[in-house]
Amino acid sequence: MENLDKLQKEGVDAFRAGNYELAEEKFLALIDAATAANDSAKVAEAHNDLGVVRKQLGDIDGALIALDFALDYYQSVDDERGEAQVLGNFGMVEEAAGKYEDAIQSYLDSAAIFEELGDSEMAMYSWQALSRLRLKNKDWINAIAAYEEGIARLPDSSIKKKIVQTLLKTPQKLLGR
Repeated sequence: MENLDKLQKEGVDAFRAGNYELAEEKFLALIDAATAANDSAKVAEAHNDLGVVRKQLGDIDGALIALDFALDYYQSVDDERGEAQVLGNFGMVEEAAGKYEDAIQSYLDSAAIFEELGDSEMAMYSWQALSRLRLKNKDWINAIAAYEEGIARLPDSSIKKKIVQTLLKTPQKLLGR
């Protein structure tokens, strides 16, 4: 188990440093080691990470295959948190592939699962990604709606919600409203 954690840390560190080739190498080694250790959860997690790395490397097909493996695992063991994370990553890869409608659906599914789990902070990341995608496609009204949807679903005690609400009120104050 210690070796698995070491490989994962090395992969994450390489990813954060922008060394995607090394990160890919570490996650592939982690998949092999976790498979040998019969740790299906770690194999799925490594595939999820590998999907993100391969997207950065421009290997969209490889990213989709890795994410599909991770999603199948998380769905088979009814791990909704893992499923929501993978769906968010699917959205990112589908967006990079120009599959905008698929990306929208993946982001919506990810947000819905996180909300169902009561994790509004993670759901907000999916709403933000959806808003960013809609902005990129000049779908202004739906972009604003997606962002507002995420903000509205944050708990009232959320610092992020309070900051954004304050920022949104500022233009109105400047206009004398």
